[in-house]
Formats: sequence, C-alpha cells, structure tokens
Amino acid sequence: MGPLLTWAIRWIDDFADHVLAAGAERDAIDARPPAGPDLPTALAALLDDFRRRQHPLPAAPARLASGRRGAPFPSTSYLARLLGYPIHRLDEARPRQMIADAARDVGVDTDCPLAHAPQGQLDDRSWVKRISYYDVARLERLLQVTCWIVIAYLSGIRDSENGAELHLMQHSAGSK
Repeated sequence: MGPLLTWAIRWIDDFADHVLAAGAERDAIDARPPAGPDLPTALAALLDDFRRRQHPLPAAPARLASGRRGAPFPSTSYLARLLGYPIHRLDEARPRQMIADAARDVGVDTDCPLAHAPQGQLDDRSWVKRISYYDVARLERLLQVTCWIVIAYLSGIRDSENGAELHLMQHSAGSK
C-alpha cells in the first residue's frame, strides 16, 4: 500500500494543477459563444490565425484515423468548438474546403493540444509535453481515483463498509 499511496500523493501534488487547468481550458472552449453570425468569415479568421502562426491544425483522435490509413486529419469538432458553432455547420462543402486548404498550407498536428503547458516533472523531465483536449476527461478520472486513494487510506474509509460516505463524497465532487 505504501508505494500506491506515495505515487497517489505525488500525482496530486505534482500533476493535479495541470489537470485542473486543462479541464478549465476545455470547459472554456466548450462554452464559447458563436464567433460571429457568419460561419465562413469566422472560420476564415480562425484558419488565417493558424496560417499566420504557422501552427498545424488540431488533429482528430487517433482512433478515428484508422479508416484513413492512420494519417491524421483535422478535427472539425474541435474547430467547431473553437468557433462556438455546432459541428454539423462545418460539414457543409465550403467549410470543408476551407479546412482542407488550410491543412495543405500548415499541415495537421498529431493531436489536439490545449494551450496549457504542463510544468510537472517526472525524473527531471516533463511528465507530458502537452495535454490533448481529448485526454482531459481521462486525466480528470485519474485525479479523482488518486484523491480517493489518499482519502480512503488516510481516513480509514473502506468502500464496502462506508458506502454512504463514498456516495456523499462522489455526489459532492459532481460524479455519478
């Protein structure tokens, strides 16, 4: 139990701030209002920003690339979130062509990284170079589990004996 508790405490101390910051960034992206009444103009401005910075377009999750022979392709759902529009609006011919043109100009990243740059260290190296939009939910669950390990160990709570306390903790943390 000692190594598990040690690692859980270290995970909370060293990496939790980055997971929470990435979660806040993801939530802010998901809550964006539409970038303007005209989708093509808003999309052109967003894609021009990628071109100006010479930054590749964010990629869809790798699990979706299997049908495309593993080659990364732009994440239209993420671009739609950045614009504050529903994804179906980017499925029209003009937006698809604009995204394809931008992908030819600047390329497509291998992931969908958030702007937050993690600083936590593991063996004198960054624990991750960047956090993907699509990895935030998994990292939040890992953080929740590590918190549960520390709380259960230090308080003596046993899941089988104190189900009501566990349910109350989960409910107050917002999980189901």
